[in-house]
Amino acid sequence: MNNPQNPNPPEDGPFIDRPFTYRVTVASLIAGFVLTGIAALFLFSISRPVTVSNEGEVQWSIQAFLMPISAIICAAILFWSIFQLPVRIAKRVGVILDPEIWPWTGAVIAGVIFAVGFVAAILFGII
Repeated sequence: MNNPQNPNPPEDGPFIDRPFTYRVTVASLIAGFVLTGIAALFLFSISRPVTVSNEGEVQWSIQAFLMPISAIICAAILFWSIFQLPVRIAKRVGVILDPEIWPWTGAVIAGVIFAVGFVAAILFGII
């Protein structure tokens, strides 16, 4: 009901915007993949495998752990870009993300990209 003492009726507050949800989800996912690619390239470039000396001793170094660390960092960046970044952008704009669209849209798109990349890697003989 309209209250003349309330200067902000509910129509002027945040609203659910489905097209904005799609746009911000895809844009955040693209940003996450770009940041993930940069982090992965950097960390993979400075990593080196564990080596074994002639005496059979394993020579450990911090670079030997960069492969699993880079996987964890890349997963954290993608998690942030799918589940946190769209929410922050929507809060700044004053829009509520459509709960029927977000967050599963970003997760499904990321899964499709990974599946296509995996199949392409098999077809091109990378794996």
